[in-house]
Amino acid sequence: MIQEFYKNINGNYELALSRMQNDERIKKYLNFFLVDESYKSLEQGMNSNDCEMAFKGAHTLKGVCQNMAFTALSTVVEQITEELRAKNIEKAKITFKKVQEEYKKVIGEINKIM
Repeated sequence: MIQEFYKNINGNYELALSRMQNDERIKKYLNFFLVDESYKSLEQGMNSNDCEMAFKGAHTLKGVCQNMAFTALSTVVEQITEELRAKNIEKAKITFKKVQEEYKKVIGEINKIM
């Protein structure tokens, strides 16, 4: 079930398993991901054109995604993080649409297995 989840989100199950040691622990961290506030900070920053708030949210979300081995989501979040670091809000707005798509996919797949 967890392995299929990682396949569906274009993540790296083997890496997640090596970090968290078993599927039960992965599920525990998936629950934490559902309540993590970093995406909300990114979204609020983007909606209010606040580069600093959006950057902080993106940077935190990037770390969470990398730790969870959410490869596809991590890749686009890393991209938007660098765009926001450079204060390129217009480019970040385009990338944010990709972030939203990948984030919704991850959340949807987590909800399927919980």
